[in-house]
Amino acid sequence: MEKPTMVGYILDQGRALRQSFAQRACFVNPMVELFQQHDIRKIYFLGSGTSYHASLSFKNWFEQFIPVEADVVIPTVFTHYTQINNNQIYKPEQILTVGISQSGTSVSTVEAMRKAKSEGYLTVALTESLNSLITREVDVVVPLTCGKEEIPIETRGYIITLLTGYLWAVEIAGALGRLNSIQLQQKLDDAQTMLAHFDELTAEVQLWIDRNQPELLNMERGHIAAYGTHYPTALEGVLKMYETFHKPLSAYELEELIHGPQMAFDAKTYLYFIASNEFERSRIPLFLDWIKENEVTEHVFVFYHDQQTTSPKDLHFHSPIAQDLSPLAFVVPFQLMAARNCEAIGYDTSVYPPKRRAFAHKKTEE
Repeated sequence: MEKPTMVGYILDQGRALRQSFAQRACFVNPMVELFQQHDIRKIYFLGSGTSYHASLSFKNWFEQFIPVEADVVIPTVFTHYTQINNNQIYKPEQILTVGISQSGTSVSTVEAMRKAKSEGYLTVALTESLNSLITREVDVVVPLTCGKEEIPIETRGYIITLLTGYLWAVEIAGALGRLNSIQLQQKLDDAQTMLAHFDELTAEVQLWIDRNQPELLNMERGHIAAYGTHYPTALEGVLKMYETFHKPLSAYELEELIHGPQMAFDAKTYLYFIASNEFERSRIPLFLDWIKENEVTEHVFVFYHDQQTTSPKDLHFHSPIAQDLSPLAFVVPFQLMAARNCEAIGYDTSVYPPKRRAFAHKKTEE
């Protein structure tokens, strides 16, 4: 990229994913060794913004593959309100706290890791900046191999963080015997196949935006809805739109969308649904029928995999997607929609809007 742009970083994600997968030993081995050396039973994942959303996916993967209890806690809540091991079920060495901060300068995450370490619990930092503040507060520093993003909006970092968490989970499961060698290799092969076609997947999103951009540009408000695996995707999609296109959206677990929020739908409401597996696809028609019967709105977009669609508003991924790694795929439409909408209206996402950078980060101790 000559000048760093949001679109440029998104289009670079396929290359970055393949490179990180090839280099995975540098970030997988430290975590595998930690689990081999300690009988870890409880994990806290901490992060803010994009890192918080990635943490929610980490929880899903770790509890799916490893016999651990995983919690995701907002760093300020962890620091000031969370009573670690309040019921004394675990020994201190059985509790691991993982702080995720791409920049390593998130004030609240640094403070939370300081608390965890001071109270005698194992601590890990996942960060792209290996000499940042967070690295001084932990036992183990693990590199986030996304490379530095020279603009305020994180996209490539989110995708690489997700890949990191998934590979942690399956490789640890393999080392602990929760996955046998054949099962582990199949997980890795499926991931490698998906990453090999990630540029094609991104191109499919580009075509979807080409078809729908006039309508997407007119959005004033909306909702992104998805089931559990993709609720973090919905949250990240909302964040990207807030950071860039500056239009109010909300994220909902799909069934929660019809427990009150639907009462505020009108003709100007935009609805985005994520349907990544058979169960989710079976529920979507019920929502679409309700919307049509009640003449709620015509601005409805559904993202599918492995299903033919007839509406030009829908996005059907033909590229191979490993089911466990589908969050990597389904966040791309929201990343690119945010970036390309901003390009279309002349908004520069490569600069930080306020005169003074937000106080959520600091470079050095004050």
